Amino acid sequence: MPARLDPISYASVIFGFLGFAFTFFTFLRVFWDAILTMWSAPKEVRQMLDNLRTELYGERAYFQNAIKQARSKSRKSTREAPEIVPLSILNESIRTMMSDLRSMEAPFLDDDNDNDNDGADGLDIEKSGKVALRGDYGRMGLGRRILWLHTKDDIMSIQNQVTRTQARRIAYETSNTLSCVREVDKRLQDLDDRVYALEEHFLGETLDDGKVYVERRDPSI
Repeated sequence: MPARLDPISYASVIFGFLGFAFTFFTFLRVFWDAILTMWSAPKEVRQMLDNLRTELYGERAYFQNAIKQARSKSRKSTREAPEIVPLSILNESIRTMMSDLRSMEAPFLDDDNDNDNDGADGLDIEKSGKVALRGDYGRMGLGRRILWLHTKDDIMSIQNQVTRTQARRIAYETSNTLSCVREVDKRLQDLDDRVYALEEHFLGETLDDGKVYVERRDPSI
């Protein structure tokens, strides 16, 4: 008659089997995801790299324009605009991401047109007369599919950095808009005070004490 396992040994066997099953199915999932990534590599390379390239060029163009406006504002005043420093930092971050994207997408470009794209993909938009928003990618062989399997996570990391940069840009735009609204409100209040002073001067009634009184208009009228 076979010996019976004690409860502790029985539980150890169960947990060992569950651990092996979990590891095995995790391996199957990772292997299946890798197969799907290599299978969809031609479509993903074009979509992800082109979309990321477009977003980077859009952010770069915005920061260049914002920096030019800030510097123009500084020339009109005696102080340097405080927003130049954060804008320059974000702009340099975009430049770094564009450089990283170029190095990552280079192996996927068509070998015949790789040299022609260097002028269009230049890091300095203002120095280039043309901007290539779509890459001329080559045929996706097995080697490029395997390379995309290792590169996809880095591309997604750049995409996350672009998203965070866009959030900072939106925060800057919101702060700048609120500042402009407060400035306009202040000027409107000053204008209202000047208008009331003119009303006192031209429409006021001079009493015995020598002061000028005027009945303020009802703002609801």
